Amino acid sequence: MRKPQQKTPDQKLREVSDMYEKHFLRQMTKAMRSTVQESGFIQANNAEKIFREQLDEQYVEKWAARGGIGFSDLIYNQLVEKFGAQLGMKAKVEKPKGPLPLDRAKNFQHPGKSKSTLSYRIDVAPEILGNVPRPGARDVKAPWAGRFGAVTELTDHQTQVEIEHDNGLKSQVVFKGSLSKLFTGDKVQAGDTLGFLSSEAKSIYWTVETDKTPRPQTVSE
Repeated sequence: MRKPQQKTPDQKLREVSDMYEKHFLRQMTKAMRSTVQESGFIQANNAEKIFREQLDEQYVEKWAARGGIGFSDLIYNQLVEKFGAQLGMKAKVEKPKGPLPLDRAKNFQHPGKSKSTLSYRIDVAPEILGNVPRPGARDVKAPWAGRFGAVTELTDHQTQVEIEHDNGLKSQVVFKGSLSKLFTGDKVQAGDTLGFLSSEAKSIYWTVETDKTPRPQTVSE
């Protein structure tokens, strides 16, 4: 006896997504039908009601087969984003090891985001703002492995550093301070020092770019 072919994780997530979209379309069609008032002269019998339900079901199936309303794709993308790494459908984004040692969640804020970028402000913890900060507390570190990119001098004596990461992400780190001895194209590992905050620096800014950007809970401490 021939064994049934096992479905891939991608096929299973697609089926679940399609199922939820069809359920939504059925409920929407049902709600639309309820707004149509029957004539007072001719009342629909049970056979007509059953036929109407079957007809609406065919509408839903045809609608979904032609791409639906995009609800299935939305659910599928969210499922892949949440469970894709567990199911082996995409590479797991490792937890970042920078740009600063983040000891307190309150010092890690993400003021804005778009479809392809996440922007963070990381406030330097109060206990390392003193005259004798603990060793390494002011080191600006590479969040993931990659290659050191362009360096841009900005206003207010701030420096922007770009890194092309091995996981497909791209970081831009802006801080006030000095750079370590790195050159464009140099290989960096996660946690390697990119530079050092100046004594007056109280925050740095970190932007992660690409459509593969992880959600805030993935990159927070």
